[in-house]
Amino acid sequence: MEQIIEEAKSYTGIFGMHKYWSKKPFNLVESLICQNSKEGDIVLDPFCGSGISVIESILNKRKGIGVDINPMAIFILKQTLSKINPVEIQTEFKKIQEDIADKINKLYSVKRGKDAFIGTHYVWEKEILLEVWYKNDLNKKIIEKPTKDDLKFIESFSYESIDYFYPKQKLIENSRINAKKSMYVHDLFTPRNLLALAILFDRINQIKSKKLKELFQFCFTALLGQASRMVFVIEKRMKMSGEDKLQPKSIGSWVIGYWIPKKNFEINVWNCFKNRYNRIYKAKKEQYESDYSLEYSKSFTDLDKNNVLLLNESSLDFLRTLKDNSIDYVITDPPHGDRLPYLELSMMWNSWMKFTPDFEKELVVSDAKIRQKNTENYNKLFKLILLEIGRVLKQGKTFTLMFNSLDDESWNSILEIIDQSTLKLSKIGTMSYSANSVVQDNRKRGLETDFVLHFIKSSERPPHLHKLSIQDEKKIIRTIISDYKSKKKSFRHYELINHVVDSLLNKGVFFKISSIIEEIDISES
Repeated sequence: MEQIIEEAKSYTGIFGMHKYWSKKPFNLVESLICQNSKEGDIVLDPFCGSGISVIESILNKRKGIGVDINPMAIFILKQTLSKINPVEIQTEFKKIQEDIADKINKLYSVKRGKDAFIGTHYVWEKEILLEVWYKNDLNKKIIEKPTKDDLKFIESFSYESIDYFYPKQKLIENSRINAKKSMYVHDLFTPRNLLALAILFDRINQIKSKKLKELFQFCFTALLGQASRMVFVIEKRMKMSGEDKLQPKSIGSWVIGYWIPKKNFEINVWNCFKNRYNRIYKAKKEQYESDYSLEYSKSFTDLDKNNVLLLNESSLDFLRTLKDNSIDYVITDPPHGDRLPYLELSMMWNSWMKFTPDFEKELVVSDAKIRQKNTENYNKLFKLILLEIGRVLKQGKTFTLMFNSLDDESWNSILEIIDQSTLKLSKIGTMSYSANSVVQDNRKRGLETDFVLHFIKSSERPPHLHKLSIQDEKKIIRTIISDYKSKKKSFRHYELINHVVDSLLNKGVFFKISSIIEEIDISES
């Protein structure tokens, strides 16, 4: 199996401005695009997410098409691509600061005698306020238990008293992402922080320039996680003079889903906004000096004159509008079964932006019973999309599929496409994750790399895959495992899985991923 040996880089610069799940290392995606297409080619990603493949296509003088069912994904991609004069950005920020910074900071007033300070962080344990953090006149961080005045002040805030717009949508119940029954978007924030966010969002929406308003909306959605109740408290113990003592608390971050930890932070919203703005401003300032240009298309037929097409719609709907043999290169990382229900995870963002996603057409397996998005539904839709990709791809051109799943049905869909279409599996590789990719790194017995499957569209149908009996399948898997272990003294669990999958695909046989895992577990017991 070929490995992409270039080191995966972290999400910095424009790629670190806004959170989105399952981002792929931009430098590795760039390498794939440059290896499999040439300047002026049309590169399509039918599940573009935050759009790293589209961005790298544009930066490398290709024509990029990004399609995603999630309106927030397309919004993030468009804002990541946009080049705006940093002077205009800075001027607008100063106007916002002059208008509402004091108004928001007054919501975090900490009175100590005759003096008043601005609170920076508040530590909560469920509904009980444990600590108040602020800086004194010497800019020294002070951490104290709340006073009676602090508690009285905090009780003055309520959801019902907020006169500004804030989202009132109910989350879709799904235990996999900690979305509980009767849980609403606004429950993710304290009443005080919700008020501060509502004030900030109202001011942003008054910006007259469309490009600047959208950029600051982007800044706003990027800060929401850190302004929520989902920021956990990190408490570590250490030995001091033989005693087990707690170290000072440190600040965690919102990772994924809607888990509200028992102990969580309430962080000053203006500080969240200012910190996120500084990060975005720095990235945008660097980006403004780059030499790429953007010419947006309204439709596929306009791409001969332009270089980017972004569409918020289902992949299948878009692919069906294309003619045969019309795309030079397809690269995508589709949703992997039930791992990440993107539209449900994006409800916090989409609700603030008043976006209305098409949940019905999403390719996903969801644990939310109300959605009825099961494995059968997923695989049926996935097969149709893969067949359409094969149809629109030009003869002799490449389709790169980044795939990470230990689900039999998902793999069966891919194997059936290999068996039924003119897409010939030409190369198999693996791709590591970026250093700061939390979601992938923490999965128990996860693959830790993506499979990178390269297909070439052939005018002739490749040989059919062989279907083996259960006994023969297990026998060949055992042989592959044994041979690998005899040659490798040390290896990671996922490396063995990768090797067995690679060997079976190259032998042209159907297999169950569960059989591979079962035989590996037996060999290690």
